Amino acid sequence: MNNTPVVVVLGAGIGGVGVVRAVAADSHLVVVDRTEAAAEAAAALAVELGGTSEGTVLDLTDLAAVEAWRDELLGRLGRVDAVVHLVGGWQGSEGVDETAIAQWNTLLPGIVTTVQTTSVAFGAALRAAPRGRYVMVTSTSVPHPKKGNAAYASAKAAAETWVKALGDSFEGSGAAACIVAVTALVDPAVRAAHPERAYTGFTDTTDLGEAIAGLFATAGIAPVTYLDLTMEAERDGD
Repeated sequence: MNNTPVVVVLGAGIGGVGVVRAVAADSHLVVVDRTEAAAEAAAALAVELGGTSEGTVLDLTDLAAVEAWRDELLGRLGRVDAVVHLVGGWQGSEGVDETAIAQWNTLLPGIVTTVQTTSVAFGAALRAAPRGRYVMVTSTSVPHPKKGNAAYASAKAAAETWVKALGDSFEGSGAAACIVAVTALVDPAVRAAHPERAYTGFTDTTDLGEAIAGLFATAGIAPVTYLDLTMEAERDGD
């Protein structure tokens, strides 16, 4: 196990499954979710694809709990090479109003606090890894917020700022903090169920997983790396 890269995937939704599919064969995956069923299902998928994995439930807003879990992982596996942050949530409002403030307070723990706790807990391990990566998936709405997504876009902007600062702390180590931007995600099952829909501007979870796997595989990337997958799709002609 000590020679196998360990990838921690935070969130077993469609984005997390896309990452599992892309990296399962080359890594030991540790999948974290709010529900045991979702975490174990994603972990089982990795095994089906020929990899090794485990699933767990953890309160990622609790720094002490995350640090204790990190210590257990490092003690048992000896390394953590990458952390992929795919948790959070979304809420929209009619405008910049009282509802948006309430939504900010609701969204903050999942979008921002979980980035803070996991980056603080795993920062040293990633700096020590041969090619450490902290990856967060963000929204293309951050640079172009609208009145209906004030809380969500602001929370994502705060999380991005934190990750950029993490990247600055990686300077000279070979580790990188990576921000991957999408408008929205769609998976092959949803496309198959609704073939009449164009899903224009959406990023396929397969493409998300492959992009993140590419960040793992590429040496010498900048300590702060930003990848807009909507721009990548335009360049590819999708």
